[in-house]
Amino acid sequence: MTHRVEIYSRNERGEAVDVLDVNYYCSDYCAKNDADYDGWNGCNDVFAPVACPCGTLLGWYRWNYEIHDQEYVAPEATDWGVL
Repeated sequence: MTHRVEIYSRNERGEAVDVLDVNYYCSDYCAKNDADYDGWNGCNDVFAPVACPCGTLLGWYRWNYEIHDQEYVAPEATDWGVL
């Protein structure tokens, strides 16, 4: 599980309109360093290989065509970055 900071476009009144991008972090501690941090939003799943800006690899989920289901890829997996 990871922590996510969403980056929004805002209208002329400063209201969030749409999600432009998402940054993922290994902990809320790391997420708090993001200028767009707006409070803890729970733990989130990731569906592509990504590393926290601190360098920690994050676990993620990918589709396994052999079993026709998602599988978790742990950060220490030898094929971590293979889609």
